Amino acid sequence: MNSIGPGAVNPNQPASGKTINLQGVASFASLVELLAQELGTTPGKMQGQLPNGPETFDKLMGELDMNSQGFVRKLILISQPGSPLMLRFQCAWNKSHSESKTDIVSGVTADYYLGVSVEDVVPQGRALARYVEDIFSVLDRMVTLGHSHKLASMSVPISQLEAFEANESDLVTQYEGSTTIP
Repeated sequence: MNSIGPGAVNPNQPASGKTINLQGVASFASLVELLAQELGTTPGKMQGQLPNGPETFDKLMGELDMNSQGFVRKLILISQPGSPLMLRFQCAWNKSHSESKTDIVSGVTADYYLGVSVEDVVPQGRALARYVEDIFSVLDRMVTLGHSHKLASMSVPISQLEAFEANESDLVTQYEGSTTIP
């Protein structure tokens, strides 16, 4: 008599369920790790929705946080079989430079859909990291739109302005006693 306990596989019954593409999962994890390394951060959470019934599907999500200079930035990569690789960029401005979520000003979200598989993107991961930096650079500028009324109430000490002018002398030129930025 053969006893099969819970979780044991019966060799007489065919395996049920769906096959998981481990090559795709490994490529996705590799892409997230490569982007994190190239962007100088650590990968955040990586999640997978793996099949466990007829109504489910594969879905992998990886997150990268790149917070600096008062900006709260997040890149979310989403991969699903038969769908383009999705990159969701989120950028917000933290008005107090603290870790408190209550000080975050509403931000900008942009979704990019790459019409290729993750496996096709991995060899160009370094180039993708440079594009990610460029996109966040644009989002950093866009997130401050609509907040110009807050800039009027800001005060910047003269010493900081002079330090900026000294450090960025090629950007700042002086004409007859006035400072202008080209």
